[in-house]
Amino acid sequence: MKKKSHKLIYEPDYSFLLIGISSHENDYHISWLINRKLGLSLRKVRNLQIFNKKLGENQEFSIYSFENDERSLLYNLISNRCDNGFLIEEIKNIDYLLQILGVVSEKDQEKIINTLKETEKINISFKIDPTT
Repeated sequence: MKKKSHKLIYEPDYSFLLIGISSHENDYHISWLINRKLGLSLRKVRNLQIFNKKLGENQEFSIYSFENDERSLLYNLISNRCDNGFLIEEIKNIDYLLQILGVVSEKDQEKIINTLKETEKINISFKIDPTT
């Protein structure tokens, strides 16, 4: 009897803006600064829990979130660091990731990044290509 096999083709959806932020401040202080500078209302939500196979233990990363219903945008400020490692090992120099889901024009992207760069306590901010 022949075996049937089915192939699952999965293609991740990268239709979001991802901004890397470097700062030595705590997550609550960075979220407050971003709220003030960008006119958002980021609020703490449940931590992201991931099991790290290499370490053999769970990791928890803080998340602050805000949904802008008028512009159909969802903002997530995600910590890239925790007590026992990094969310994304390849970018250890980045402390936070600002993920914006929805359509953001190039002009608005530049405005957001430049506003973050000019914010006190934020050392650097730049756009990250999630496909690389």
